[in-house]
Amino acid sequence: MPLDGIGLQAHLALQYGYPTTLEDNLRRFSALGLDTALTEVDVRMILPATEEKLAQQADWYRDLTAACLAVRRCVGITIWDYTDKYSWIPAFFPGEGAALPWDEQLQPKPAYFAIREALGGK
Repeated sequence: MPLDGIGLQAHLALQYGYPTTLEDNLRRFSALGLDTALTEVDVRMILPATEEKLAQQADWYRDLTAACLAVRRCVGITIWDYTDKYSWIPAFFPGEGAALPWDEQLQPKPAYFAIREALGGK
């Protein structure tokens, strides 16, 4: 069975640290001739969300986006929903959440602006 690409699920949590080898791993698969993608991206935190945690989350979203952009064969990033209002995380990780770029009131969080910045937006 031919393999053309691979997706790396990226369900991340602030309390476990950023995956510093992410870009290197994308490059390794690319060197094998495979397209790559970051899939199911979310960055959860232990609640309540604070400005400090939201800033760290924004950094992670910016870094994830930059890592994909830095690897020619990284073909996309899929966020696991867009708003905390409909997130799956609180049901599976009680006491955790706030993982997505928009909050429960559908307002953009710092993560949203970090993604825009990484994509070259203002």
